[in-house]
Amino acid sequence: MGMERRNITLEKKHLEIISPLLEKHEGNISASIREIIDFADLMVKNHGSLENAASDSLSSEKIENQRVLVDQMVWQWLLETSQGIMPAREVVASLIGAVDELDHVWLAGQINDLCVRLGWKTKVSFNPSKTYALSGGSENQRVLISKIICMYLVNHCIGIELISNTYSLTTIDVANRSSEDEAYEDCINHLGFLDRSLKEVAQSPDFWNSLIAAHINTDYHMVTIHRKDYERMLSVGAEIDSDIFSVYTGLPCRDINLQRLLPLIKSVFETSRIVDKIEVDRDILRIFHSYLTPEAIENITGTILDILELNGYRYEAIHVSSIIILQHKTEIEGRITELVNNLLRAKGGFNHELLTFLMLLDGIKEKTEINSTVEVLGVRMGEQILMEYGKQFNIKDWNMESFKEAFSNIDRKLGRESMLELIDPNVMHYVVSSCQIVHRQGKFNRHLCNLTHGLLKGAVDYVFNGDAAIKPKQTIGQGDSLCEFYIVLQKKLPMPADGSHEL
Repeated sequence: MGMERRNITLEKKHLEIISPLLEKHEGNISASIREIIDFADLMVKNHGSLENAASDSLSSEKIENQRVLVDQMVWQWLLETSQGIMPAREVVASLIGAVDELDHVWLAGQINDLCVRLGWKTKVSFNPSKTYALSGGSENQRVLISKIICMYLVNHCIGIELISNTYSLTTIDVANRSSEDEAYEDCINHLGFLDRSLKEVAQSPDFWNSLIAAHINTDYHMVTIHRKDYERMLSVGAEIDSDIFSVYTGLPCRDINLQRLLPLIKSVFETSRIVDKIEVDRDILRIFHSYLTPEAIENITGTILDILELNGYRYEAIHVSSIIILQHKTEIEGRITELVNNLLRAKGGFNHELLTFLMLLDGIKEKTEINSTVEVLGVRMGEQILMEYGKQFNIKDWNMESFKEAFSNIDRKLGRESMLELIDPNVMHYVVSSCQIVHRQGKFNRHLCNLTHGLLKGAVDYVFNGDAAIKPKQTIGQGDSLCEFYIVLQKKLPMPADGSHEL
């Protein structure tokens, strides 16, 4: 193809505009003009004309400033997850300007303009039988457009008689209503079946998530009754099953440390609406209720006390008007605190302090019951020891290495010969070769052995927030010559594949 030469006249301003192209083509005006012509040809092919290209360019700038481009898959997901939710009135108002008197044909035209601006494939028309027809595009997209139309009509007291959907067509039959509220009810009934529910969930997410979890945990066998009927049941001797705790939390109602247990009790009894409100003040519970029947109040009190006792915590109740105050019994707890403080201050052995505490246990009435819960006392000791240790040495983020150093130091003060070894960052090997605590006066004491095991459990649970498991391999209590454990962070890495560490 031959080169055809023609003369063109360019003013200085034109040369300034194409100066980047001139630099690119090393001052060659012909090459620069040819690139401009090729680009213009591309614009005509893509947009139909240069005028359309210029208009679309302005629209693109508006899209960049006012809208967000979304991937097609993300857009479809957003449409699907917004099913049953109505757009807010202010959102609709930002899309379509307000008018004093509504013209349905005009509104259909406004929606069509919106669809063109946003690249939606749906077309909207209106016929005199008061029916909007939406054709083309996906069904989910037509549902969104239907919501915009209907929410706009609410401002003019126009509601929905019927919505019909076929493969590629949605029709909306509308009718005059006596008020905006009545028109809005039509929107909720036809398009907003989740609107009110999700607004409630958004306002009180903890409450509704707990309630939903309870229904799931019971396979939807929960029964809801009015509180007056519930109080009547309690007042004739029906007791609250403490399993309600497991129903609402999905956790077994045992072996939960107090720091975690009290907020869980608050959540369970507030969500179930058994009580109005629970305040947690350190280890004190203040339970606010609206019951009038003494038997009902006693049953509620007894249920919470049972849950606390199942986890080894002894409380006493005080009733004041419409408040139940549960106070932690402090005789043993106070001695545990004193013991922990003395342990952390001790520079050498700790046997004397520990023996003093054990003598206290021996002197308490209901000795058999104390011995049966001595492991739980150990758990509380372990929690408190590591909590105070962390404060003393300013440890905020615990890991296996810091736990190893802390527990090795504690074992030395307790007079135990032990070895803690990190197999990897998430697995620790712990061996106790000699424990003076459990061999008082040369005789093995099973209860004291349980206390030391509880101490380890409390320490591990506190440091790793319940994410670590203690896996015993040998224990002196079972007749072995030593105690051997693996402490494994279950949510991190699995145990090593090496058979020498199989549990």
